[in-house]
Amino acid sequence: MDTNLTEIDEGAGYIGYQEAFNLVGTNVKKVGIEEMPLALCTGRVAAEDLVALVSYPSVDVSLKDGFAVRSQDVANASRQHPAHLRVAGAAFAGSGFGGEVTPGSAVKVCSGAPVPQGSDAIVSGEFCEEVSRQEVFIRANAETGRNVLRAGAEVQAGTTITRKNEVLLPGRLGLAAAAGINFVRVYRRPRVAVIGIGDEVVAPGGHLHPGQLYASNLVTMVAWLTSFGISCDTSVVRDNKSAIKRALVNHLPNADAILTSGGAWSSEHDLVVKVLNELGWQEIFHHIRMGPGKGIAFGLWSGKPVFCLPGGPASNEMAFLQLALPGLLRVGGESRHPLPTVSARLTETVSGRNRAWTEFKDATLTHDAEGNHVVRLYRSRSRLQAIAHANCLICIPEGTDSLDLGDIISVQMLVPRLDNI
Repeated sequence: MDTNLTEIDEGAGYIGYQEAFNLVGTNVKKVGIEEMPLALCTGRVAAEDLVALVSYPSVDVSLKDGFAVRSQDVANASRQHPAHLRVAGAAFAGSGFGGEVTPGSAVKVCSGAPVPQGSDAIVSGEFCEEVSRQEVFIRANAETGRNVLRAGAEVQAGTTITRKNEVLLPGRLGLAAAAGINFVRVYRRPRVAVIGIGDEVVAPGGHLHPGQLYASNLVTMVAWLTSFGISCDTSVVRDNKSAIKRALVNHLPNADAILTSGGAWSSEHDLVVKVLNELGWQEIFHHIRMGPGKGIAFGLWSGKPVFCLPGGPASNEMAFLQLALPGLLRVGGESRHPLPTVSARLTETVSGRNRAWTEFKDATLTHDAEGNHVVRLYRSRSRLQAIAHANCLICIPEGTDSLDLGDIISVQMLVPRLDNI
């Protein structure tokens, strides 16, 4: 760390945020593959290519309610000079016309009906006048292929619909259903144990004694995880080694990953890392040049990722959003950061404390009079109010002193990312 920088004199021996992010990505592993019904796969990551089993549509179908005709029979048809055709029958979606459209005849069709043999165009109903059950006046021409959806036009058998490692969104799933796919192999999402630690921490709904507080960090983290479809087991334990050890050991068999909140620093009262050391975990890093959230520790225990997060609300939130959550989603096959980004113009200069650090700041994204995104810092004396009401984050990356008024910057939105854009 540059000793000439005096705004922050801590951080010697810490690793940078980007290095920590990369270490998390390198060390977490996917937990497995499961096969699921198509409709339950929204937001999941495909574990293999999805290949169309059938073509859609399977035959040429009508795009309109109207009449199937031979294009040469209506070549000169107009409103003033309609073509007079004999009605040979009807075709409906799912049930075609059994005969053939011969010269001088037409077949009444519904949208989605198979195009009758012998016809090559559909005249939309608003240009057709049924003068009787046996005769129709066609008041518009129709070239070959008019209002016809060709077999395989939507998707052809053998076509790859979604590539391995892509996120499955509703539109893709609907296309897969049309292509005959019913079940999909996806990466299994991890089951996460979330442990709140501290003598002052009480599980939501419990009785508060003077000086105690409810485990809001735990609820916030679980809410984020649930929004990504990740299931959680939770517990709150006292700040002593035996209680922490017991909770960790009890959660390990049923969890793919463990998060702890509180007790992650290095004082004599911060015991989580000490207990994990006694249990034989492999520490990957402890303390990073990121503010807030510098006290995070990360490692592997029995091959499973463990994130030890600070207990302060702001530090807990940032360590979770910037490192723990991306790591847990990678376990489920994700590769992108979970927070979507948008570009916005800064309405003020935002300064960092030290260019050797990465800093994240709560902010509010709005629109200017022209409808363009603008962003400003969210200022509040309350850490919990900031977490509750800020709708985005500004990042001052390592190596940057400040972001200037008028700069167009990328901001992280505080909503879950579902796509892979």
